[in-house]
Amino acid sequence: MANEVLPEKLMNSILGKFYDLLTNGDDVVPKSDDNYLAWLSVGMPFPKEELEYLSTGFTGVYREPEPAPVVDGQQPPVPKEKTPEELNQLLAQDVTRKYMQAENLARLADMVPDTSGVTGDVTTNVWNPENTLSQAYRHILKFSQVANFEPDQKTKDKIKKLRGLLQETKIKKNLITDEEEEVLQETEIVRKYNEKMQNYMNVALEYNTHRVNALAAKDPAAVHFWAMNAPILRNKVIAAKNDWVTNGFKEDYDQIAAFISQVEGRSMLTLKQQYIDDMDKARLTGPSSGSDFFYTSLIPGGFADTDNGWTQFSFNSTDVSANYSFDSKKGGGGGGLSLGIFNIGGGGSYEKQKSKSKIDTSRFRLTFKICQVPFVRPWFNTNFLTSKYWRFDQNNGEFKDNMVSDGASPPNGMIPAYTTTAIFVKDLFMYFGESHKEITKEMSKAKGGGFVSWGPFHAGGSYQSHKQDRNQEFSSDSQGIRVKGMQLIGFKCHMMPKCPDPKPDIQEWV
Repeated sequence: MANEVLPEKLMNSILGKFYDLLTNGDDVVPKSDDNYLAWLSVGMPFPKEELEYLSTGFTGVYREPEPAPVVDGQQPPVPKEKTPEELNQLLAQDVTRKYMQAENLARLADMVPDTSGVTGDVTTNVWNPENTLSQAYRHILKFSQVANFEPDQKTKDKIKKLRGLLQETKIKKNLITDEEEEVLQETEIVRKYNEKMQNYMNVALEYNTHRVNALAAKDPAAVHFWAMNAPILRNKVIAAKNDWVTNGFKEDYDQIAAFISQVEGRSMLTLKQQYIDDMDKARLTGPSSGSDFFYTSLIPGGFADTDNGWTQFSFNSTDVSANYSFDSKKGGGGGGLSLGIFNIGGGGSYEKQKSKSKIDTSRFRLTFKICQVPFVRPWFNTNFLTSKYWRFDQNNGEFKDNMVSDGASPPNGMIPAYTTTAIFVKDLFMYFGESHKEITKEMSKAKGGGFVSWGPFHAGGSYQSHKQDRNQEFSSDSQGIRVKGMQLIGFKCHMMPKCPDPKPDIQEWV
């Protein structure tokens, strides 16, 4: 690659390395062939305050304002004590705010990712807002038939007990109707399982970062670091895996899931009704929108409050010469994901303004911190979808020939894939070498009243999404561009196998 390249060519190289870190593997961190990356066309600014409900729940909290400073030796007036009615009003406002946070995240996680680009032939991954995960799953449960095998009472009791170890019901008050309702949530076992899994994923990401840097063989320091510290990094991955097993209930969780999957063929009627009940219990109503959504969380909920679990990513001239390429990857970039710099309007519409200015790669630097956070959907059960003991109702002309996924490459269907992990970055820094002044001027001009994006990265400015205005603070000087705060740039997605794929020897369906 020449010292001066267009922004889209450089971004293609950056995403190529990023893809390798997130998806490739070896004997220590195995590669998963059924996962791919789906980028947001524009990085979404995500203030950590918007995830507060993940740590505190929906309980209203009132925080006393900071005391006014002393001015000229004069003590500020003592604030008037809140009456019980005023305090209740403030608590209700905080509860409403948290329900709005939950609704925003649930709707974001409810979108079904496009799979058209996962073979590399089509070079884009975009969202299809007309089909949602919850809508498709609800239709599957409603219009499906299951094998009529009635389990014995002992098996029913065991399934109920095991499911109680993974899911529990909580009582919450509907803000619209003031009625108390049951809400399904994950238990401590599931929370610990996902928390330790997330820790393992982050340690594995650190291991992959140093391994890929060493394999590039362009930076002597990276090669030396890997040669001297690979055993330490490998032991960290092994320790994280053992911690997942020991303290994250990994074997218990896996055994419970395996048992439920094993007996599904003998208890599908009972389980299907339970899955329908699970979905009903996870249904919430947005206090502002008045629309229903299904509770979704990220584990661990407090990941945005600390640097724990965040891994440093860097890209510079030595990585450019390593010739990373995202075009040839599964889900490779281009197409709808603009790799050049372009402007986004404040209303969510955008006008691509590809930069014709070349970037000096000999001194180029890009750094940020990355964190992978798993989604938890207590209402969504993939064991049912992949079971051999269900099919669509053959008497329903609209659904009888539908497929959840045809298992092709790329897969097609109602749910060909679903998001499993959110990819967040923060503290983005960019320096464009000798062309820094020119590129910075061009970005400032393009930003106008909206904001600038480069690839999946939000490079600063105001942005409107889900009827919310968000602003990403950034500063620019001769030393580089710094974009403060956290942003969501994409997802890891799991491709579904062929389903429904019922056993041919089942005689009775109900």
